[in-house]
Amino acid sequence: MSYLALYRKYRPSKFSEVYGQKYVIDILKNAIKTKNVSHAYLFSGPRGTGKTSVAKIFARAVNCLNPIDGEMCEKCEICSALKENDIDIIEIDAASNNGVDEIREIRNNVKLLPSVGEYKIYIIDEVHMLSIGAFNALLKTLEEPPKHVIFILATTEIQKIPLTIISRCQKFDFKKITSSEIESKLNEILKKENKKVSEDVVKLISEISDGGLRDAINLLDQVITTSNKDITVDDIYNLNGEISEKELEHLFDSIIDNDIPSILNKIEEFYNSGKNIYSIIEKLLVLVRNININNNVNNYFPKKQQEKLEKYSNLSNETANYLASNLIKLLNEIKKSENQKLLLEVTLLEILEEFNKEDNDKLIKNVNKMESEDPKIDKEISNKSIENISREIFSIRINNALAGADKEMLQENKKKLLRVSDFISNEKYNKSVNILKNSELIVSSKDYLIFKYKKENDAKLFNLNIEKIEKLIKEILSKLYKVIAITEEEWAEIKKEYIKNKKNGIKYKLQPEPVMEKKFNKKTDSFAEQIFGEESIDIK
Repeated sequence: MSYLALYRKYRPSKFSEVYGQKYVIDILKNAIKTKNVSHAYLFSGPRGTGKTSVAKIFARAVNCLNPIDGEMCEKCEICSALKENDIDIIEIDAASNNGVDEIREIRNNVKLLPSVGEYKIYIIDEVHMLSIGAFNALLKTLEEPPKHVIFILATTEIQKIPLTIISRCQKFDFKKITSSEIESKLNEILKKENKKVSEDVVKLISEISDGGLRDAINLLDQVITTSNKDITVDDIYNLNGEISEKELEHLFDSIIDNDIPSILNKIEEFYNSGKNIYSIIEKLLVLVRNININNNVNNYFPKKQQEKLEKYSNLSNETANYLASNLIKLLNEIKKSENQKLLLEVTLLEILEEFNKEDNDKLIKNVNKMESEDPKIDKEISNKSIENISREIFSIRINNALAGADKEMLQENKKKLLRVSDFISNEKYNKSVNILKNSELIVSSKDYLIFKYKKENDAKLFNLNIEKIEKLIKEILSKLYKVIAITEEEWAEIKKEYIKNKKNGIKYKLQPEPVMEKKFNKKTDSFAEQIFGEESIDIK
């Protein structure tokens, strides 16, 4: 006996076996119970959500002589006859029978009475594929069919159906099936097949099937029939040609870090391993969309997903929108391209070239080559971000950071600081992590870092906790840096003054920094901390 694919073997044969479409099923069952059956139905929704299966179940149930709560009894002579030969259920694939002649043949045949039951049912799958002429030919029959005929039209693209057709049908929207419902069905199949697959793999299949139960069952079928070894999560990604969440993050990190060699290497690797280029672009677009929402809307995502997206909290709205618009454009172009890999590479390089034109990159380009001459630091910088430090130290740290600014060091430190969330569970650094993760590192030199904040209060909070933040940064970067935080407005003034100094040939040079006085807080600082310092005390 030939092997029967799992999606066919476990295709629902009655309403109670259908997953995820309770609203639709309840209405159809009630129509059968009350004998209030319409002459035409339109089932629309994503692929693999049960449209054709429900159409077949309804076609049998509506002819049953003794339906039980809207379900076919499976015992009466009509149920038995239709099980043996469903001659009164005519399935038509509109993708291959989409012309006027095929529809005219239907119009001629609808006059014939059913062979077994009360109704003859026509199921037209992928009905959106019909030509305009075929739709017009169907229109009159659909509007006034014989009493013994029911039409069920199924489509994945409702927007392509003429309104004149939609208005003549009872329309039902099939929704995507939830991951938990798919997971439940897959576990049920595994139990019946006496097969074992790890919980992580089942969960991943449920998630990546995107609400399509048929796709999920097909992938499970591949898993349990193509390998004798224990299947891993990576095997699933290889089977369906998708990239993992981790691979996606690595690619996106390379894009925002302007790491061209890494980007090209990753795309080459994906291409050689048969990954779906179109899907990679889609995933990048979804990630950008999620980052933008997370940065602007509180508590929109589940906590676990929100924590992952916090890694990109410094990505500006302008950058996210620019990325999104280019990725949308790329998705439209990639369908027509014969070399999708090349188009992806060229587009990402164009995006990075635009990023390189930003003022921040222009400002710090080659400043590490500056000669040692006194600049005139703007003395009129506002007091917005200065807390817990003197104006003198504030100005000196800005000066010294600019005097030794290094673009490569900036990119390297930015990348390392992405680890800041790793310390969120550390009680010693918890507060500092929450402060630091909302900042943007804008200047990095050998010994100094400048951070920028959109909100004035955030910059003040940083400078109030400057010593603790320096200790956290030392843990992350393995080096003690002197740091300072400023607002976006202050950064604009500093840039303006820098450009002015550069035009006048004034160079930045390192200046000595006075020691900051530490104020003892009687409420929070212990006697031991006064004498030996906080680092000498290890509380376990």
